[in-house]
Amino acid sequence: MNDGLSAVAVGEGPPLVALPGLGQGADLSVRVPRTAAWSTTALASGFKRTVHLIHRPVRPAPGMTIARLAGWHATALRERFGEPVDVMGTSGGGITALQLALDHPRTVRRLVLCIAASRVGKHGLRDLLRMVELEREGRSTARIGSRLIAHGPLRLLLLAAFGLSRSRPRAPGEAALVEAAQTWDVTGRLGEIGAPVLVVGGTRDRLVPPDLVRATASGIPDARLVLLPGRGHATALFDPRMKSAISAFLAEPTR
Repeated sequence: MNDGLSAVAVGEGPPLVALPGLGQGADLSVRVPRTAAWSTTALASGFKRTVHLIHRPVRPAPGMTIARLAGWHATALRERFGEPVDVMGTSGGGITALQLALDHPRTVRRLVLCIAASRVGKHGLRDLLRMVELEREGRSTARIGSRLIAHGPLRLLLLAAFGLSRSRPRAPGEAALVEAAQTWDVTGRLGEIGAPVLVVGGTRDRLVPPDLVRATASGIPDARLVLLPGRGHATALFDPRMKSAISAFLAEPTR
């Protein structure tokens, strides 16, 4: 697609654009990672939608900002659909989705923000940047990464899994998103959003703390808020209450 974006679609039904969180990055025109294939298929089956997973560029143009990234997505959505569509952004993808709704409102019909807010918590920003630095040096990020997205037994499991896997640098597009997020904050513009919005987060999310999730929902006119008690950045995604809330939201008629 334009500007290095790539996409894969699966399922049947009305379109739902999914913007994923941080990962190692992939050009979906070359290969679809197993986790991306599994999650996209699960979304399509669960929501009875044609899910269009759009990945950020693996090697973006220098000086990428969240606003520029959102602009690239806006071009892609106009060319692909020609009308506003439902958009769901998760974590790092939620940052882009929120900027998209602000700068290019005619591309977004409804917006779902999963474990994302109008800015990232300061501790999370620091840890993400440190992870990128360690990856570039070929050093393990297991301790920081597991602490960011999980707690309790799950964190221990992820710590072991990350520790056993070979550390490798993120794709430039993933690192660029982390760097761009360091100064990203659209809290003061939330009142501009006119599309229906659902904001979902967890009360134990270290990367996107619940106070930021609440503030984001409060700042968007008529936004819905679902905070999942005891859930962290990773566990919130597997909570069945998140799926139920999103399904009900997407089933409602739009204005």
